[in-house]
Amino acid sequence: MRAIAIILLSLVLASFAERTPEQKSGTIAVLKTLRGEPGGIDPEFLAYKRITRPSTQCSYKTPGEHFWVHYDTSGYHAVDSVGFAIKIGEYLERSWEAYIDTMGYLPPPSDGSAGGDSLYDVYLRSMGYYGLTYPGVDGPAPWEDYSSYIEINKNFDGAYPNDDPEGPVAGAMKVTCAHEFHHAVQFGLRGTNAAWIAEMTSISMEERLYPQVNDYIWLVDYLMSDPHLPINWNAGYHMYGLGLYAQYWNMVHTDDFLYTYWDTLRYIREMDALYTTCSAYGTTLLDDFGTFAAYALLTGSRDCGFFPDGAALSDMTVARTHNSYPANGGPAQRPYGYGINYVIFEGFDTVSCDLNIEFTGDTGLDWSVKAIWKTADTAVFYDLDVGDFGFGEVRVPFANESEFIGLAIVPAGTTMTRYNYSYSAEILPAGIDEAELPDKTIVSAYPNPFNSTCKITVDCHSRESGNPLDAIPELPLRIEIYDITGKLVRTLGMGEGAPRSALRTPHSFFWDGTDNSGQPLPTGIYFIKPDGYNSISKITLIE
Repeated sequence: MRAIAIILLSLVLASFAERTPEQKSGTIAVLKTLRGEPGGIDPEFLAYKRITRPSTQCSYKTPGEHFWVHYDTSGYHAVDSVGFAIKIGEYLERSWEAYIDTMGYLPPPSDGSAGGDSLYDVYLRSMGYYGLTYPGVDGPAPWEDYSSYIEINKNFDGAYPNDDPEGPVAGAMKVTCAHEFHHAVQFGLRGTNAAWIAEMTSISMEERLYPQVNDYIWLVDYLMSDPHLPINWNAGYHMYGLGLYAQYWNMVHTDDFLYTYWDTLRYIREMDALYTTCSAYGTTLLDDFGTFAAYALLTGSRDCGFFPDGAALSDMTVARTHNSYPANGGPAQRPYGYGINYVIFEGFDTVSCDLNIEFTGDTGLDWSVKAIWKTADTAVFYDLDVGDFGFGEVRVPFANESEFIGLAIVPAGTTMTRYNYSYSAEILPAGIDEAELPDKTIVSAYPNPFNSTCKITVDCHSRESGNPLDAIPELPLRIEIYDITGKLVRTLGMGEGAPRSALRTPHSFFWDGTDNSGQPLPTGIYFIKPDGYNSISKITLIE
């Protein structure tokens, strides 16, 4: 029966017409079996694998003396060369150095003499997937810890394409060692950890150790196609796509976030550990996931440069897109608690205008609703601040300057419940007052973008005569600089009562990127408006 089970597992995994996550890591099926969930493997077969190790012809001790790499040189499981086993050992030691020595994770519990001695055991086998981590026996800790061992593909023949400069086989070897050894660490911290958190973590860690490989990019499609599913969706492959969220943790909160999470998971369950970890980092899961949701829209063709591989990812699925106003709507697929819906507003006139958005969601829960103002090189987020009655509103300035304005909607209810909402959007005149004067004003800035000082040139002409400043009343020559929220941050000028002769030729100003109190302003888009005129020009400040 055991031999038949092994053959059937390999045949099933190798028979997929298209690549699936199981072909990358078979550990997901093991995790589900441990928790008695659908989608696992035969429980009797797993029980056998937990106490039985493959027999091999040779063993290689890695130079760091943390691993035995067991392999065959002849027969069905034979490696192509001993050098392959040595390289696997190198990538395993890299994983140990990163997780244990640098990030501070506890080493996997010792298996005693199960593999020959107390070193961690890895077996190179012929199989239809890249790698798989099996739990062993209970460890000595007061929490639920398991020893473990890893099986890795003996040669990665037919490895799927990736971006590793050394080729797809080397890339597959690297990310498999990083992915599976983190599963080994996980088994030592929570033996029956949920598949959703285990896989999203391991996906992010392989990218963390080997960012040049990019074998995770295709997996993010599982998030992009169904963002309405909850964060802890344990069916299907949504958990692999959420590796992008775990990558966000590494980027925003550093490696310590996931370390703290798994350390906390020793004593409390998965979602509770996530609430607790977010609190330890001064945020809430709703705020953290809501901000991630906003950034996740800005990938693929909408990329803003936040995620390192954002441009290579697929476009996020958007529930509704509007290009005429007023607009209103609701969900195409109601989001679960800690799932996401997206709406996009676009097609604004060239005339300066704002977009006012109103939102009404189910009551009895909190919502994160963020408006995302996006241009080719900049994104700015606006919170709708949804209150106790489920209502929130925001006025997004300079809608006409954007490529689009997105809406990222996240309910904080229970993750097995779907929630309803509605929204509306209307165009309003620009929030910055504009004088009704018959002028044509040309404003230019150089360099643009700038990071120290820029030269701003203003040239004004009357529509009636075409001559500089004919029929223009005496005005103080100054310019106003506004931030993306419409707040006046800096005024530059020659002073009140400047003579009209000063206005007869183009006039230049120099701006050092500070506000009226002399404080440096942050990177972003700013708008230049000559006082008393209705022209607005854009300038970008970079650090």
